[in-house]
Amino acid sequence: MVAVTLKWGKQTFPLEIDLMNGTVADLRAQIYSLTFVPIERQKLMSKAWKGMLKDDVALSTLDTSKLTQIMLMGSAEEIRAPAQKTIFTEDLSSSELASAGVTYPAGLVNLGNTCYMNATLQCLRYAPDFRDALKEYKGGLSADLAHNFTSSLRDMYAQLDANIDSIPPMMFVDTLRRAFPQFAQQQPRGGYMQQDSDEFVSALFNTLARQLKAPTTSIQNISPADNMIDALFGLEMEERLECTETDAEPITTKKEKALKLVCNITKDTNHISEGITVGLEGTIEKNSEILGRNAVWKKSMKINRLPKYICVQFMRFYWKLTPESRDHTGVKCKMLRPISFPQILDVFPFCSEELKAVLKVGRDKNADLILNEFKDKKPEAKEDENVDMEQDLSEEDKAALEMAKTMSMANGRASAGIGLSLDFQGNYELFAVVTHKGRSADSGHYIGWARVKDDDWLCFDDDNVSPCKTEDIQKLKGGGDWHMAYLTFYRAKN
Repeated sequence: MVAVTLKWGKQTFPLEIDLMNGTVADLRAQIYSLTFVPIERQKLMSKAWKGMLKDDVALSTLDTSKLTQIMLMGSAEEIRAPAQKTIFTEDLSSSELASAGVTYPAGLVNLGNTCYMNATLQCLRYAPDFRDALKEYKGGLSADLAHNFTSSLRDMYAQLDANIDSIPPMMFVDTLRRAFPQFAQQQPRGGYMQQDSDEFVSALFNTLARQLKAPTTSIQNISPADNMIDALFGLEMEERLECTETDAEPITTKKEKALKLVCNITKDTNHISEGITVGLEGTIEKNSEILGRNAVWKKSMKINRLPKYICVQFMRFYWKLTPESRDHTGVKCKMLRPISFPQILDVFPFCSEELKAVLKVGRDKNADLILNEFKDKKPEAKEDENVDMEQDLSEEDKAALEMAKTMSMANGRASAGIGLSLDFQGNYELFAVVTHKGRSADSGHYIGWARVKDDDWLCFDDDNVSPCKTEDIQKLKGGGDWHMAYLTFYRAKN
């Protein structure tokens, strides 16, 4: 190693050169690190060599006796400030950290058996259209409980978005308990009683439906619904009643509204689709004018209009009579049977023929894309092997196809529901789950699980928020004392 002085204009720099292993290219790199003069601009002069030096020349070939000083000529690069200022997480406030998404979202503090509420609200937090409707709701606190309920929920979500630390939702809980005294029930020994998450959803939706009347920026036309809750979560059901004791009674049909589907659980139910099918069928007893008495009627329901979001309730709780007990009031029990639920739920089998015709437009279009891709990969069929696809359809499929063609020609294209694309196929993606752990709805613990993106989920256990994966969600089907799905939330997805 040889110590050399580098002189550049009025500046001098100490420079150590490795004569045994270095080349001129290495020397230029050293000089660039000191002066920021680009290699292509460097002009080096010294008594140790003559003329221009090539980069591959070994420094050991130079006259070391004269290698004491090197003069550099050339202008340095202009050092510009970075286009975007570097920000360190320790310099950010809590609200800035929450907005940047560099940490887990804030949790909700349990204010006395409020886990049923915390879990549900964290799940609904991941329905962006629902959040938009709340954000655009105007007004502060007033004497109107329904208004205060809505505005305090809006403000609580805004507070969650602006924090990384868990918050106590005191204002909303106070308004909830004043608006719905059932959620303010006390235990005999003091403290608030555990409540049912499904009953909370019903109270929540019914109240918000009276307040969120105006369309939003994301969904500007909510017709035929008259509020955002019905527009986002409402199903139009087609009810059909048929007397099982006489054919003389005419079949009656009517339209009803619903804000959820119910998965009934029997000894033979293993999958959510089986439970929904059972929940859409049943029998009731009502008067028959032909028979002049009460008769058994078969009741069947079909979906006639779909929403953007679907809530499915697992009918896990039931009332068990206790005739031998002192008060004979019975006890609320829980159905522990495992019921699997998919990541993608196809609701096509539960729809009316009219709605199926609309969905078939998108489904057939998707099938054609798959068939065309398949045809591109296989040898071309002979002319005598080509078959008219419509000739192979069943009579039921042909009728549905004709109805779809008719509806697609009327008013442009028919939509399956508010906010749904014209080519919607009836598939819904799971994005949130409310689970319950325990043997009774009056006890136990509720937790919310929400999909962040793809395979990444978050578990909201009151004020404790932790990450999890899809495989953890699939374990929530029940069958033991572990957390099991009670409410599942799906969003429309092609």
